[in-house]
Amino acid sequence: MLRLFRSLLLLLCLACVIPAWADSALPLLKLSAADLVSPVSIERSVLLEDPSGELTAGEVLQRIGKEGQEVHGTARIGYTRSAWWLAVQVQTPPAERLQLIIGQTFLDDLEIWLFDGDTPLGPLYSGAKRPFAQRGEPYPQFLLNLPRLGEGPHSLLLRVESHSAINLPLQVVGAAQGQQLIAYSWLQSGLLIGALLALALFYLVKYSTLREAQLAYFSLTSLCVALYNASLYNLAGLLWPQWSLLPKLLVNLPTAGMMIFSSLFIASALGLHLGRMRWLRDALFAATLLVSLGGVFVDHPHAYQTLNLLTLATGLYQLLLMVLGVHQRRPYAPGYLVCWSAALVLMLLVPLSRAGLIPLPAGFYALYAYLPALSTLLFGALLDKQLERVRRVLLSSQEQAIDNLEQYQALFRHSGEGIFRCHRDGQLLEANPSLARLLGSETLPDDLSQLSLQSLVGETQWRWLLLQLDVQAGAVSCECQLYDLEQRPRWVYLSLHLRPHQESIEGIVVDLSERRALEERLQQLAAHDALTGLLNRRELERLLSETLSGAAKRRFSHLLLLGLDRFKQVNDLFGHSAGDQLLKQLAGQLLHQLPRHAELARVGGDEFAILLREVDDDAALSQAEQLRRAVEQFVFTWQGRPFRLHASIGMLALSSGVRDWETALNWASSASQLAKHQGRNRVQQFNPADGALLEHQRQLQWITRLREATERGHFELFFQPVQALQNAASGLHYEVLLRYRDPQSGEWISPAQFLDAAARYDFLGAIDRWVVQHLCAWLAANPRHLAQLAQVNVNLSASSLLDCTFHRLLQDELQHHGLPPGKLCIEVTEMVALGELGVSAQWIEELRSKGLKVALDDFGSGFASYAYLRHLPLDILKIDGSFISGIENDPINQAMVGSMRQIAGQLGLLTVAEFVETQASLDCLRRLGIDYAQGYFVGRPQPLRQLADDARRHGTQEA
Repeated sequence: MLRLFRSLLLLLCLACVIPAWADSALPLLKLSAADLVSPVSIERSVLLEDPSGELTAGEVLQRIGKEGQEVHGTARIGYTRSAWWLAVQVQTPPAERLQLIIGQTFLDDLEIWLFDGDTPLGPLYSGAKRPFAQRGEPYPQFLLNLPRLGEGPHSLLLRVESHSAINLPLQVVGAAQGQQLIAYSWLQSGLLIGALLALALFYLVKYSTLREAQLAYFSLTSLCVALYNASLYNLAGLLWPQWSLLPKLLVNLPTAGMMIFSSLFIASALGLHLGRMRWLRDALFAATLLVSLGGVFVDHPHAYQTLNLLTLATGLYQLLLMVLGVHQRRPYAPGYLVCWSAALVLMLLVPLSRAGLIPLPAGFYALYAYLPALSTLLFGALLDKQLERVRRVLLSSQEQAIDNLEQYQALFRHSGEGIFRCHRDGQLLEANPSLARLLGSETLPDDLSQLSLQSLVGETQWRWLLLQLDVQAGAVSCECQLYDLEQRPRWVYLSLHLRPHQESIEGIVVDLSERRALEERLQQLAAHDALTGLLNRRELERLLSETLSGAAKRRFSHLLLLGLDRFKQVNDLFGHSAGDQLLKQLAGQLLHQLPRHAELARVGGDEFAILLREVDDDAALSQAEQLRRAVEQFVFTWQGRPFRLHASIGMLALSSGVRDWETALNWASSASQLAKHQGRNRVQQFNPADGALLEHQRQLQWITRLREATERGHFELFFQPVQALQNAASGLHYEVLLRYRDPQSGEWISPAQFLDAAARYDFLGAIDRWVVQHLCAWLAANPRHLAQLAQVNVNLSASSLLDCTFHRLLQDELQHHGLPPGKLCIEVTEMVALGELGVSAQWIEELRSKGLKVALDDFGSGFASYAYLRHLPLDILKIDGSFISGIENDPINQAMVGSMRQIAGQLGLLTVAEFVETQASLDCLRRLGIDYAQGYFVGRPQPLRQLADDARRHGTQEA
């Protein structure tokens, strides 16, 4: 009734509006009978949008001529919620029956109005939402029979509304030829879909045989392409018109399947490593599935638009996969790119066309079905070629495997290592000749079941090996003892491998008997002294460490350190051969005096160490005294001349608080040295309560702290100014001093507290190198200060001054930083300079030849002869502070300092007075003619960084 009412209303409207639109110009399509033999495309039309969807045909005809937009070619509207009207005039021969072809499958609602002059020829209704039988002729798209037309022209009005993209390729054809088109379309679709289904089945069968993932993906892709073509040709509507939901399923799900499975196929066939692209793929697949399933149940334009965008994104993603395959030089990647190019064109251009962004050439929609199918067929051919290549590789691998098996058999027979196969219970299944030789036989018995690996390595060892096989994923290796056929033990390297899903165990046995004997010999040499055969220092340290840590099986209670007295005389009188012979004989003598559990070691040239086991102090003293008497009674004869020795023995109870072997040896050595100082040939027990222990601990701590200071920068350079007394200052003049900053408390510590420890443990050289390197670097980093500097004094130790490498270091630092040597003055103490006069003069002259100045520090502290000064090439004489303190009130010191000044003047030396603490002392020194003064009154030591160029305050000191 509603349709009838709308038709009557339209007729009334047309009667009113015919004069208004009769003169409107619509595009005219003139057709002859010859033209209608084949479909004729409508290339010109007028298009009008109806946003409300409420316009009648009469209203549209009234407005479309003026408001409509002329379209050339196919009308491509894209995704829209509006209804659209398309109008065109058709003129055909009288009485010619026409059929209208709308070459788009997915149009929800269609209305066709035809007018013969003033008379409307009833509307025609069609669309994808209608049952297939009510859509017109059984055609894959839409084929509608138009009424018989008289004299023209006739106005054709088309109304369309759809949630999918609207594209209207229109054609007209004679009714006689329409039936041929129907038959041709169904034949074409049947052949195409059948071929695709056969292709999918063929590769599915191949996958069931070869189990290659790309075959499964290709089969599923072909199946989805076939189903998609079934949706394009509306096969579901023809065969199952009662299933209204089936057409949507055949559109959405195969579309998603084509995109997903084709992407998986490309990545799998090319063997791509996706890496971070994997998350992009998963997100794209998830979105495609979600939108496709949603589009089945939710009829909304946004769902189709989103699926269209996802199709475009998938095309770009697949193009990226192809480019990645070419970049990674994957086999057949260029071929895949060429074969898939047609499908890529569709996946990139069709979504853009559906959105109305780009036009497509006429007839392009006819390729919707053919291009994916063509790409699929080309892919199949290329995949077959790739699989053929894989087959050839497999055949080659098979040949290689056979060759490897033959090589393995040859290796099994001729290998120098024993190779075998056995059950989990150890029963041998197979063994090579080398295993027979290892077991002491030329051949193994024919019945290998008589031999068991369990009996060869022992039941306990075999159970442990089986346990490790289970724990360590079927592989274990170890060194163990194996008993041959005559029950003789042999050390072997045994490697076992449990084959997966089998109970047999494969193994290799390597004979280690010779290597083991060599190792034992090396261990003997590594732990014993080569001369005496006693334990060496390394082994003694190990035994001490185990005892002190509590990890030793044998615990020792006391350590004796025996040092020989007058041994050097034997080497000097008779030579080192005699000394070596003496040590061998004395070692044997000492071994006879030791109890059974004691250990004797040689730790130095003439030093021996004895470890006593679990005795008290009295018993240990008694044993030490017995050893001393043994040495005293020992008479060494060389070339008919007898020679006697004595021993100074230090004894240390290992329970006296010692923590490590270094401390134990140091304490025992201290006790031995104390025995020497007290007259030799005696035993001295170390007492941890005396001051020597505390001093020793303090010095050990200082050595650790000093080593950290040089590595982590806990040292800092200070300066103390030097004042000129007789002449005006010509620049900055100061002495560089060293301070240690405690990292815990931040307190500054003077060198007096750690110099003794540094001297005892030979660390003064490292400190001197640190001072020279940092001072030179600081001077080079402050060029303005360097320009004002007249002289900087640096104290160096005897070990550095007598070291040629230090002299080279000093010269290299000066050259590296470009420093003038004349501004650096090296200070040496009187005792060092005068210790060996000839050597001192030589290295002092060497320093001065490089341009440096040399000052004799603390002159007068030992009050050496003035005559020595004539032999030392010096520049400056620094008078010891003991003569300067209170000099203004001490005539004797004044006389001494005056005489020093006179002698220095005669030798051409400048004089510096130290420890100046008052103005009176300063005035007195000026009267005595002293050139420079240094002390707390002149200036206290300050951090050198205060003199830096970028410091806020620069203190200028007079020289």
